[in-house]
Amino acid sequence: MKIHREQIIEAGMLLLDRDGLEGVTLRRVAAELHVHAGALYWHVRNKQDLLDEMANALLAEQFAQVEGPAPEQDWEHWLQGICLRLRQAMLAHREGARVVAGASFGRAILLKQLTETIIRSLLDAGFSLHLAYLICTTVLSYVYGFVIEEQAAPTPEIISKHASDGSILADIFREKGNIYTTEADFLTGLEMILDGAKRKVMNQLS
Repeated sequence: MKIHREQIIEAGMLLLDRDGLEGVTLRRVAAELHVHAGALYWHVRNKQDLLDEMANALLAEQFAQVEGPAPEQDWEHWLQGICLRLRQAMLAHREGARVVAGASFGRAILLKQLTETIIRSLLDAGFSLHLAYLICTTVLSYVYGFVIEEQAAPTPEIISKHASDGSILADIFREKGNIYTTEADFLTGLEMILDGAKRKVMNQLS
């Protein structure tokens, strides 16, 4: 039976959601499709190729088109919206943040387009190329890290176990019920980064 690239990616996503990242292997994808593993090599050479394709598919759910700010939109609110959409895309699939964070530009075309669009939009806002690159990578690293932790958050049983051990984390558990859980926390951390970026560009222009 002839296998198409889309079928391979779909099977990989199914395994990701069902079994987690460690459960995604070419052998198991082949088993899902009822073919020999060798039939996949026309489309993906190894697991990393497959994960890069999956990252692209995952991002496509939020970024079918990657566009810069609208004429009346400031860079800060635009970038905040991009980060929210990126978080939503990764949260839509089990360990989605690990898949995207580990992707390369070769096959994860949308990740490359997203990165270039962010940098280009910051250049248009007055940042130097160096600062635009640093802000882009810092913001993306923050989103990846937050969602990776969010998706690996402790279970209610673990929280309950440690909620009265006298530690600072226990105080946080009691106050919030968890650590990495809310969009408000995500936005607060992001605003800290963007506030620093605004000061940088003001200093650059002064």
